[in-house]
Amino acid sequence: MAVDNILFYFAGMPVYLYGFLTSLGLFFGAISALSAGRRRGIGWYKMFDFILGTAIVFLLAGRLSILFKEHGAGALLKPWKIVTELSNGVDLKAGLGFAVLYGLISTKRNGILSIGFLDAITPGVVWVRIFSALGSQVFGKSTSVPWAVQLGDFKLHPLPLYTAVGYYLIRFVIKQIRRAQRFDGQVLIAALTLAAWLQWLLLFVSEGSKAYAFWLYPLIGLLLAALWSFGHVNSVSRRRKSSGAYWVVQLIMLGIVVFAMAWFFYSRFG
Repeated sequence: MAVDNILFYFAGMPVYLYGFLTSLGLFFGAISALSAGRRRGIGWYKMFDFILGTAIVFLLAGRLSILFKEHGAGALLKPWKIVTELSNGVDLKAGLGFAVLYGLISTKRNGILSIGFLDAITPGVVWVRIFSALGSQVFGKSTSVPWAVQLGDFKLHPLPLYTAVGYYLIRFVIKQIRRAQRFDGQVLIAALTLAAWLQWLLLFVSEGSKAYAFWLYPLIGLLLAALWSFGHVNSVSRRRKSSGAYWVVQLIMLGIVVFAMAWFFYSRFG
């Protein structure tokens, strides 16, 4: 069965699933970053400048890179194609590179560049990763597991669902860490550590996994875990007691969200 990448049409133009879900991720990520920034005393306008600026630069740089590959220097004479041919994709490497550069300039100009700032935006980045993964069209290896995705004659691992659920679990963990954060950088390092191990696990169900990645990700994960442990041990305890009812509610909500992700994902193939 083929996957229809078009979610719906708006003003006669197709809205693609991946782009729509990534936009939703940016929306939730922006809300998360603004909220976390406020708790850390970062003005909303400074955080908003960073969020909006990096998003626009990512889109423009990523789209221009694609257009340059297709039309050469003539792409500069067709700026409208940045939007009208959005279905042709975005160059992630170019977009991310220029977005990071703009982000550094923005945070430096506004005087908010710090480890605490990185902690504040980390949950937002995870939100983007969750939604973009859920809309991905890249599936895993052939398999016979009952929850495999049927595409024509092939049964494949639902790699987008694995990735989305994995990053939501990371969000769940860093949310609990943030409630009793002991040192600046703890949220960021925890997210990077868990992401490294998640990527390692996904290698086993992904097509074309590089051999070096099977030892590189664990090495990175161990180094980051050691760094996190060092900071945790050498910082003042800020333990925040949570009742049993709190954990029951949190786990129920976790189960509901994971179920909703799975339902949405498999509904695309029904």
